[in-house]
Amino acid sequence: HTGGDLGRIMRVLGLSALVAIAAADITPTVTIAPGVTMPVVNLGGVATRPSNYSAFLEVGGVGLDTAYTYTTQPAVGEAIKNSGLPRDKIFVTTKIPCCPIFHPWTNPGCDGVSPSNASQLIEDNLKQMGLDYVDLLLLHWECDTLENTVLTYQAMEASLAAGTTRAIGVSNFNASMLDKLIGSVKTKPAVNQCGYSIAAHNNASFGFLGRTDATREYCTKNGVWYQAYSPLGGLSGVDVLGDPVVQKIATAHSVSTAQVALRWVAQQPALFVTAAENPDYMKEDLDIFGFELSEEEMVALSQI
Repeated sequence: HTGGDLGRIMRVLGLSALVAIAAADITPTVTIAPGVTMPVVNLGGVATRPSNYSAFLEVGGVGLDTAYTYTTQPAVGEAIKNSGLPRDKIFVTTKIPCCPIFHPWTNPGCDGVSPSNASQLIEDNLKQMGLDYVDLLLLHWECDTLENTVLTYQAMEASLAAGTTRAIGVSNFNASMLDKLIGSVKTKPAVNQCGYSIAAHNNASFGFLGRTDATREYCTKNGVWYQAYSPLGGLSGVDVLGDPVVQKIATAHSVSTAQVALRWVAQQPALFVTAAENPDYMKEDLDIFGFELSEEEMVALSQI
């Protein structure tokens, strides 16, 4: 049984169930919306640091992540086309920008973009991948105002109704903004994708982007799945994989430090999207369900 709540699976069935899942070479999934299950492990990448999506599918991965601003959609579409896998065996996440943007990022991808053409952005995403639908459509960030955020999200709700996406959600939303959005729309976001990792889960400077335990806990409490990007610590300013505590725990479980970092995220519980070109690293990312971190180890890792 690979559907349902990963946290519930872990509590009720215990480690043995996850070991059995890993042995069967099946990527564990969670239910994010009625009739929609999403893999815990996903692969993404941006134009400057693309991932090998074809290799990920070849080694058993099924979750692919892209976005309007990443310009990786053609590569994702090509990987799906060449995989030989049925479309319904692959889970595709994409994102559209919310513009005008609430925060002056260097390259927000908002040129010529507004709530009025959000529907066109969704169509463009599908066209670039050669797909009829995606499994999850995310709002990449909030707009400058709640009104514009809601207008863009409503275009996503229309896509959900039309069947061009199976679920919708958000990215980079803190608890406060997410709460306001939920109170203003018909469809609660299924997922909130934010930067999150060991050493990067309580940085007040980036709390506005939802990169905090408080936002993750809000999501869990309100039935929204929290998904981590940069789960290996790339946003932390800390060498997470070289940290002595991480290394000691990895040695104790006979796994890599990357596997410890990803397992820490999964046991929150949370989903994650990582990036890789090396198939060996991809296999490691997928193979994190054969061990379990103790409560003491989770606490020690949280204190880094």
